[in-house]
Amino acid sequence: MTKKLIILSLATTFLTVGCVAFPEDGGYYNGGYDNRYDRRYDRDYDNRYDRERDRQRWEYQQRQNRLELERKKRELERRQWEKNRQKQSDWERKTREQQHQLEQRKRAAEKNRNNQSNLDRKKRELERQRSAQQRKKLNEQNRQKTQQRAKSQERRWDNHRRDTDKRVRERRDN
Repeated sequence: MTKKLIILSLATTFLTVGCVAFPEDGGYYNGGYDNRYDRRYDRDYDNRYDRERDRQRWEYQQRQNRLELERKKRELERRQWEKNRQKQSDWERKTREQQHQLEQRKRAAEKNRNNQSNLDRKKRELERQRSAQQRKKLNEQNRQKTQQRAKSQERRWDNHRRDTDKRVRERRDN
């Protein structure tokens, strides 16, 4: 119980001492303490100044953050644009290469067709020449056969005439 009484008295003392006005804290004026001469009043001014500086610092930091964010956004957009431009140029290059390859294939196919048509024309020419030579050869052979037949026919006629003449002469002679 005594402990409680001592603790209660100490608490009361600290509470009452905290509420007592000390002369260095300023005077009691019109039912309250006057803060005109209070050092803490100056500290409040400093605190207001500090708060103003903190606010300006915060606004400056926000501006810097916004500018940095905008710079990063522009950089990202620039990279994206570069990337898209690179993709576009790659696509155009591939398209040009494909077009070039297609044209080369067309030229090669045209050349092959021309070569094939030239070969076919040469084959037809050679076949025509061979046919002409065979016809010529056949005509020559037929002509030779005809000449041989004609000669053999002439010989036979000559022989027949000689034989007939001979018989006629023999009959006459007889």
